[in-house]
Amino acid sequence: MVKGGEQVKERKFLLATLTVLKVIGDSYCMSSRVAIITGGTRGLGLGIAKSLLQDGLRVALIYKSDQQKADEVVGTLSALSGAVTAHQVDVTNETAVRDFCDSMVSTYGSLDILVHGALKSGKKPLKTHELDPASFQEDLAVNLFGAFVMTRFCLPHMLQQKWGRIIYLGSLAMRGERGRVSYSTAKNGIVGLAKTVAQEYARDGITANVVSPGYIESGAFLKLNEQIKH
Repeated sequence: MVKGGEQVKERKFLLATLTVLKVIGDSYCMSSRVAIITGGTRGLGLGIAKSLLQDGLRVALIYKSDQQKADEVVGTLSALSGAVTAHQVDVTNETAVRDFCDSMVSTYGSLDILVHGALKSGKKPLKTHELDPASFQEDLAVNLFGAFVMTRFCLPHMLQQKWGRIIYLGSLAMRGERGRVSYSTAKNGIVGLAKTVAQEYARDGITANVVSPGYIESGAFLKLNEQIKH
């Protein structure tokens, strides 16, 4: 793969973000919509947050542990819109996710859009026979189970209002990728999750899609070694 400059990176970010916006659509009263973005304090999630704020949506960013980073992001995004908050939530904790979703509806009156981009990338690439089973389970907990938990507790609110948009950020790793068996497995699982949710709730005005951009030189991609990048 030939590395591009900042302009190439920005174009990839823009294309992926525009795809997400197209999936959300231009439904009525979009400016009153409330969006949750997991993994929204960095990388593509942050780019999507910027675009949604510029379109007038209210955005809640979910982060796992880096409060300082989250505070910095909210400070920067507040220049675009005051309608942005950050919340520390473990997406694998059912009680925490349920309480968070309920609090969003109590505060804003609705929960309309879920963009799930939270991920856990392995510390280093390992072939399947080298990967500890506990590490495999830990990776799937965030990358797949977390996606299910967020979906599970957003859906009841979307069903009440007969409208919802769920977007999962996929990856080229869905094709299989050396040294990333748990990540590839999880991303393939997300496709199955999205297809099932889409079929179950289409008549309720709720859509579910996977947006899978190519490699963008930020976030987890920067941790990959040169062999896997190529």
